[in-house]
Amino acid sequence: MNEPRNRARKVTRKAGPPEATEQQPVFQAPSDAPANGGGNDAPAERDGGNNGNNGGNGRGGRDGGNGNNGNGGNNNRGGNARGGRGGEDRDNNKGNGNGGGSNRNRRRRGRGGNGGGQGGGRRNPMKSMQGADLTKRLPAPSKPAKDTLRIYALGGISEIGRNMTVFEYNGRLLIVDCGVLFPNSDEPGVDLVLPDFGPIENKLDKIDALVVTHGHEDHIGAIPWLLKLRSDIPIYSSKFTNALIKAKTQEHRQRPKLNDVNTDSEVTVGPFRLRFWHVNHSIPECLGVSIKTGAGHVVMTGDVKVDQTPYDGKPTDIPALARLGDEGIDLFMCDSTNATVPGISASEAGIEETLTRLVSNARQRVVIASFASNVARVQMAINAAVSNNRKVAFNGRSMLRNMEIAEKMNLLKAPKGTIIPIEEAAKMAPHKTVLITTGTQGEPMAALSRMSRREHRQITIHDGDTIILSSSLIPGNEEAVFAVINNLAQIGANVITNAEAHVHASGHGYAGELLALYNAARPRNAMPVHGEWRHMRANKELAISTGVKPNNTALAQNGVVVDMHKGNIKVAGQYQVGQLYVDGTTMGDVDPDVLADRTSLASGGVVSITCVVDDSTGRLLEAPQVSTTGYSDDDRDFNKKVVEGVEAVMGDLAAEGENDPFRMVQQIRRKVSRAIEQNYKRQPVILPTVVPMSSDNHIASEDEIASTRESR
Repeated sequence: MNEPRNRARKVTRKAGPPEATEQQPVFQAPSDAPANGGGNDAPAERDGGNNGNNGGNGRGGRDGGNGNNGNGGNNNRGGNARGGRGGEDRDNNKGNGNGGGSNRNRRRRGRGGNGGGQGGGRRNPMKSMQGADLTKRLPAPSKPAKDTLRIYALGGISEIGRNMTVFEYNGRLLIVDCGVLFPNSDEPGVDLVLPDFGPIENKLDKIDALVVTHGHEDHIGAIPWLLKLRSDIPIYSSKFTNALIKAKTQEHRQRPKLNDVNTDSEVTVGPFRLRFWHVNHSIPECLGVSIKTGAGHVVMTGDVKVDQTPYDGKPTDIPALARLGDEGIDLFMCDSTNATVPGISASEAGIEETLTRLVSNARQRVVIASFASNVARVQMAINAAVSNNRKVAFNGRSMLRNMEIAEKMNLLKAPKGTIIPIEEAAKMAPHKTVLITTGTQGEPMAALSRMSRREHRQITIHDGDTIILSSSLIPGNEEAVFAVINNLAQIGANVITNAEAHVHASGHGYAGELLALYNAARPRNAMPVHGEWRHMRANKELAISTGVKPNNTALAQNGVVVDMHKGNIKVAGQYQVGQLYVDGTTMGDVDPDVLADRTSLASGGVVSITCVVDDSTGRLLEAPQVSTTGYSDDDRDFNKKVVEGVEAVMGDLAAEGENDPFRMVQQIRRKVSRAIEQNYKRQPVILPTVVPMSSDNHIASEDEIASTRESR
């Protein structure tokens, strides 16, 4: 690509079936020595050479170092040689192969440092486990001692989503949750972001079970992709969660081994003894998990709040947690999402009355947007509609699927004839219906977003309609949500959020509730999970305030390994983990370089340059051909100036005796990119092509070329 651009990077591994080798993913500890610009010392994460040959994109350690030795390295990536990803120094060069591949010198971008921190320099002594500076990379963990429980997250740390935690004991694995994260605007074309399965790819046959705490997408969304690596992993969860998993895996034509558990269940899988306790959240049948091994006792809350007056009448079972605390909890892994918010979160009590009042005051159509899995909130909306003699229609594929499951399981109730198809609701008078829809986070293709753009097939929003957003704003979705609200307001709809009325309550406990959980559990060690860094640091301070020693708290980012032996924990090292992208139907084919290319295409456009040169002297045989995409047609001088710049570059190279097409491509890209950035403040993708030809050959004109084409 264009050399001056410093692109941010994400550490991304490509997932695939387990390989025969038992080698663990390579994760090089930081050293004082600078990275080798040639990339020859970068250990390959996968089989293959580290060097890219002259021309083309030699991706060391991923594609076997296959350099394009054709004329000039005219690959779309412009001949960049990328070194193997294992052990690279991300603050310096990417480990470029031989032949002059460009040093991209990109900074990491990840969602809070998922791939580890920066290389170079000596690691500081750790304080409170990993330490104050969580960007420091740790060495790869050594083999655990016998009867040691190894714990590491493959997602869910420093982010809200893609939760997945691995417990490894004497060679056997237990996984808790396997969720997705939805992409942001920096990830164009990406459909889902999965946990990085890399560290367990060679251990899939050793997985004894997958335990799922509840049915939200950030806890179950990646299960179909894990089952594509091994289809017979036993799954343990509540009946409702398993029903959601079954529906999701059916879309991938999978039949998972589902096992229903409840608060009375006690299950032993391999060396892991599992018990469960009820926690309150924004979806039915959530479970906390107790895991006992010879190394000690671990308790996970999953997503939790301590609502004393929940809508379903089932508060978090703090007495059950206290009984587990009486046995002795060696490690407590607690939800961090709202740890920064003091006090107690709002109760679900009162929301139904608010919805009933709002529906009663509405004179036209009412649309209530909610999370598709929040059965209690949907039940409140149905009751509000019934109280005002309105019919109810569901909209959104996930809403229809989840409510059908909830109704079959007797978790959702409505008088006969209340729920009607969306097509029927569209034909009724607007003041006779309530629509319950998805799209609370501004998803572009969700029903509410399409209504706001007036692109919905059945429903058209009109001036005076009432739109109720019965949801919270997930960090990172602000821009999309506000765009939907503004579109609706422009139409003339009355948009009501939790800021205007009590129409939502968070499903995650505030600091006061987390303190109650810590006091009930009385753990020896604490390891905050599920949240961004500010949430997890606040959670750590809450643990310390209830008596957990500071040195017994672990802030472990994704990939950091925490070992527990005889109830004592320590940080043992770090696996290299990053983002695993789903693009369409493929998993792992998109990497940060592809995303950077897509971003450059969107922001800077494309400049394609073709040069025909004498293969002996390197001089141009004809004027360079320049074409652009993403530039204004009115800027007629642009192409002319680019041609002049290319001619000057090629003239200088010919004068120096340069006739290597690969180096010509590099120089064209570097100098043209710099000139465009300086003169036009643009950073386009530069695609130079150098075609060597003998000067004795006749160069066909465009008319001659056209005359040889088949007539149409």
